[in-house]
Amino acid sequence: MKAVHVIAAALAGAALLALPDGPAHADPPEPSDYESVIVAISPPTNSIQPRLIGDGSVIELVVTAGTDVTVSGYQAEPYLHFQPDGTVTENRRAPTTYLNRSLNGDPIPREASASDEPQWSVVATDGTYAWHDHRTHWMGGSPPADAARGDEIQSGVVQLLVDGAPVQISISTRWVDPPSPIALLVGAVLGGVLLLLAAVLRRSLLWVLLAAAIAAFVVGWWQYRSIPAVVEPPVVWWLLPAIAIVCTAVALVVRNRLAAQALAILAALELAAWLFQRRDVAFRATIPTDAPYWFDRGVLAATAVTVVVLVVTELVAWRRPILPR
Repeated sequence: MKAVHVIAAALAGAALLALPDGPAHADPPEPSDYESVIVAISPPTNSIQPRLIGDGSVIELVVTAGTDVTVSGYQAEPYLHFQPDGTVTENRRAPTTYLNRSLNGDPIPREASASDEPQWSVVATDGTYAWHDHRTHWMGGSPPADAARGDEIQSGVVQLLVDGAPVQISISTRWVDPPSPIALLVGAVLGGVLLLLAAVLRRSLLWVLLAAAIAAFVVGWWQYRSIPAVVEPPVVWWLLPAIAIVCTAVALVVRNRLAAQALAILAALELAAWLFQRRDVAFRATIPTDAPYWFDRGVLAATAVTVVVLVVTELVAWRRPILPR
């Protein structure tokens, strides 16, 4: 097979594998320059455990077994009901149900009304549920004109009834400082050192690519597991580096040079697609993940350096073996 055909097949495979998920996966929490925190639960109660995810665009509520909780919508209508047995239901007639379907809100259908009798539909059975809530994060795009980094730019309240008693979850949202570039610099240097070490020891650059793909998989899987399944985080967060791991591993053992180089390019392209999808991680203050931010950004930079060097090296030296075993 001619080299050009091998490259074309690799590019086609990369394009297919890197396609974004369908509409259901189009609206996960995103990196941002805003941070929301829960400042008070009034009156205090141990029956509920709320937490904010990422910049606060998703709120998760865990309700202790035996507790009855109703979450009010934006028009004070019943929106969510946590029953004492752990069943969680959503009011399909509440306008809030549709406004919370995405980060910016879906259209409200005609049949939805805050004053109508609720129409409950089961959404969970374990007393835990997460949803987009526009009271818990900044939706203005740009910060207010008179705001400065570090300022509170919004305060919100989520109203609940806990065993019939009113409870408020108060949230404060700030415009936060940009991230330090140190993690990116350290990651880039580490990636460069590993590549240089491989060259000095006359080892294949594919070993460095494999290490980068494994680290990217860990980061992607960590982020995927950090987001509640009901919000439907995209599988490409971990699937793209997983494919890169397989391609690189096969390239290391296959004996055909053209096939090995095509697999190496395909692996690099999968990681390039992963980097493109996560580009905001490098420059935004908050990341929707439980992983340490410095680790996430460091892996991002090291992977970027590795991908660029390997692709350039492969393309420049395409007609001769450049990946010693």
